[in-house]
Amino acid sequence: MRLRILIFFALFFCKSILVSQTTVSNPVKSDFAEALSVLASDYMEGRKANQKGGYIAATYIASAMYSYKLKPYNKNGKSFFQEFKIQEHSVKKATLEIKKGNAETISLSSEKDFEVTPISQSIQKKEAEVVFAGYGLNISKENYDDYKNLNVKNKIVVIFSGFPNDNDSTSPAYKKFKNIFPEENDLEETKLKTAISNGAIALIIIDTKENFKPETAKENEVFHSLENSKSEAIPVFRISKVTAESLFSGTSISTKKEFTSTLLKNVKINFSIELQSETFPVQNVLGFIPGKDTTKTIIVGAHYDHLGIKNDSIYNGADDNASGTSGMLALAKNWSESKIQPKYNILFASWTAEEMGLLGSEYFAQNLKNQKILLCINMDMISRSASEDKTHRILSIGTQKETEYLKKIASESNAKLQNPFTLDLWETNGHSGSDYASFTAKGIPIMTFFSGFHDDYHTPRDIASKVDLDKIQDVLFIVNNSLLKFIENQPN
Repeated sequence: MRLRILIFFALFFCKSILVSQTTVSNPVKSDFAEALSVLASDYMEGRKANQKGGYIAATYIASAMYSYKLKPYNKNGKSFFQEFKIQEHSVKKATLEIKKGNAETISLSSEKDFEVTPISQSIQKKEAEVVFAGYGLNISKENYDDYKNLNVKNKIVVIFSGFPNDNDSTSPAYKKFKNIFPEENDLEETKLKTAISNGAIALIIIDTKENFKPETAKENEVFHSLENSKSEAIPVFRISKVTAESLFSGTSISTKKEFTSTLLKNVKINFSIELQSETFPVQNVLGFIPGKDTTKTIIVGAHYDHLGIKNDSIYNGADDNASGTSGMLALAKNWSESKIQPKYNILFASWTAEEMGLLGSEYFAQNLKNQKILLCINMDMISRSASEDKTHRILSIGTQKETEYLKKIASESNAKLQNPFTLDLWETNGHSGSDYASFTAKGIPIMTFFSGFHDDYHTPRDIASKVDLDKIQDVLFIVNNSLLKFIENQPN
């Protein structure tokens, strides 16, 4: 009998050791609060990727990774920095002209009639036919297609901004499209990609806001790209409703009534863009814990850049995205201090130039070598709540349609919280609102965490004193438990 008891306690003790060896403590507020405060301080000058504040932030993050005893990821394990170059292209001169049959050409002014976001190279004068394509959307799952029966190859596409019934927040259409496109930037990116995929050579967006006026500030006329980028892109012109009426005059289309997508007969537009470009060095910050299987990697990432200083105001970006970056560092700290060697490499990544078009994560994804990425976890804005979230307990977790098991892992992890979130589980397919898109483009499974758009988004009011540290702690609980569960579920 005594022998059985001894065996029982021996087995129990071994099991306890085994459990402790596969558990990493969940971050608490003291693990991330200081880093968030530092990253969102005025000293960091808004952390713009190609400005002084961005370089200071990168050095701070690398120092934290060093103190947590992470291994440098780059230059044969000698540097936490993945260095590369981006280009900033500004418009030196642009023209946009409307030609109607044999009538006189209407020349629009870049100072009062239109603004343009260019691509990475100048364009000599081009002339093309014009196609009106409604809101410029093709959403198959909603059986909605503005491009149906349209041939826009080598043509200029004209569309409305927004989406159907976007002026009526109580309508079913508004609720449907707002759920699909909660962020305006994501909506316009989708429209641009749709136009490119259909073969358009330029996109003209009619801004339906009555008070739209072209901006002359340089920040509204820049385009960022990776150095020597070969990605597909077309210029985007933005015009007012008044300017659009002159384009549509003599056709059946009006900005004031229902429309049908169609070719504008006897109408052509020509345009040209002359650019000036400048090159800047930037860096991702990458540290990792080597796994037992060093050929496979899980990424835990967040972008650290923000908008910098504009009009003498510092855009501190506490929620966007000092919150995600400090959360990533907290997870790195706890995993490192656990002394556990994970089954696979865990790469803790801080991306740069997300605000310039996901350029940091895109560069990393384009330069993967001999490494299989099993999962990329992305945290972008995890410390605030949308104005409509009255309980402050809604959490958005995006995964790809084909990875249902990740939704299950997220739901099970959330259920372990004392006060679980109301989860908004959505599919990232067709979306590109954050760094997760650089990995979905490569077929890599992702989990992206986001707690909602608030009124301070992309304003100088996004400051550290407004973040919800309890919310970050609970989000990191889900991230950490999801990471552990994902590793546990991988086949040996």
